[in-house]
Amino acid sequence: MRIYYTSDLHGSEKCWRKFLSAPKYYNADVVMIGGDITGKFIVPIIHFPKGRVEANFMGRKRKLKKEKDIEILKGQIANTGQYAIDVTEEEYEVYQNDPARLDELFRELILERVAKWTEMADDRLRGQNVRCFISAGNDDIMEVDEILEKSEIIEVHDGRIIDLGEGFELFGLSNANITPWDCPRDISEEELTIKIDNLAKQINNLERAIFDIHVPPYDSGLDGAPELSEDLSMTLDPTGTPKMIPVGSKAVSDAIQKYQPLIGLHGHIHESAGIQKIGRTTIVNPGSEYAEGLLRGAVIDLDEKEGLLNVNLVTG
Repeated sequence: MRIYYTSDLHGSEKCWRKFLSAPKYYNADVVMIGGDITGKFIVPIIHFPKGRVEANFMGRKRKLKKEKDIEILKGQIANTGQYAIDVTEEEYEVYQNDPARLDELFRELILERVAKWTEMADDRLRGQNVRCFISAGNDDIMEVDEILEKSEIIEVHDGRIIDLGEGFELFGLSNANITPWDCPRDISEEELTIKIDNLAKQINNLERAIFDIHVPPYDSGLDGAPELSEDLSMTLDPTGTPKMIPVGSKAVSDAIQKYQPLIGLHGHIHESAGIQKIGRTTIVNPGSEYAEGLLRGAVIDLDEKEGLLNVNLVTG
């Protein structure tokens, strides 16, 4: 059995299209996303009188006139995981002065893209001999699950035990320990422990178990991120390099040491791609470069008799 695993697409249209091509490209029997499928930002495309159009995107002010150029920019915005909206100058001012209205717009754009992606998955994966599992992550609002559940192809494995066949079992967990951004699915370490314990106890054979937990184990080599100051800016060392610290979950670390599953699959920390070991458990974080349109993943080969054969990090 071959699994293709990725995480943290954060709304990138380009990465999503690549993911849907993964079954054929990697000859995978199972494809999986381990969380954070939605984007983070809105990019207003402001339409002024006399046909003038402006947008601030990727730190640059863009001035546009031709409809073709506007459409190209919208595609670039979507590929980086952001959401373009067409607004007049007056509409832009309204959103700037009404955070609640802007939040509601953001929610609508998120769910609209997830619904589009679900339709694409059903269309492109239908008829292929592949299982597709998607779990939300801590950044994703709860309504995302409702849309994914409507798919005829996608299986939502968050909080569920999945029989993969050949003696292998899987569960997903979308939560993370508390972050500075108060994300929708951030919970305490104590709550994480309870959730993992409840799922792990339902596994028939832990030696063949796959724990797909969005947040990696604490101080595992897969959870290094820039240290942040009180104003959430990066702390730099004397050379001007960001100071990296472990930010993963101690509950996840404790659970992997306690239950020793076959594999731990993780995302959440984009900067810390790698493969490590905790006891007999192989843990993996493919990392993420979604804003560049690069899909980072892991190809995992399993054998009914031998268990885990190999894990390779891939980028496409």
